[in-house]
Amino acid sequence: MLHDIFTQLCTELDIQPIPVMNEKKFIPFTIAPGIDIEVRDLDPGVSLLSHICPLPDRRREDLFLELMRANFLGQATGNARIGISADEKFLTLSLGMPYEMSYRAFRESFEDFTNFLLHWRGEVEKFYKQDTLL
Repeated sequence: MLHDIFTQLCTELDIQPIPVMNEKKFIPFTIAPGIDIEVRDLDPGVSLLSHICPLPDRRREDLFLELMRANFLGQATGNARIGISADEKFLTLSLGMPYEMSYRAFRESFEDFTNFLLHWRGEVEKFYKQDTLL
């Protein structure tokens, strides 16, 4: 399933060559410079993961409290989750959709995920400039 809907997405976005699954079992997908999303086949379903930004060194606790509020019930993340990469170097955004879906549902979810990724990059940047989120 993933191969078919992913191929259709790449065709629609005019991305050539179509990225393929790597040895780590995900498809590294670059939509635009700096927008990299890992796409995994859940069989059934798909998961998406991307780095929001490097994990800041200062005021982490304050930032984490704000991000926990954003994660609450997925209200400010479009049901995705903000977390930390395994190596603790990046804030991440992830979305799991463990069910069969049409291409249209996948494309809409992918677009929403990308929009929330860009939104949270901006919000973290604002947090460090203005000391608040949202």
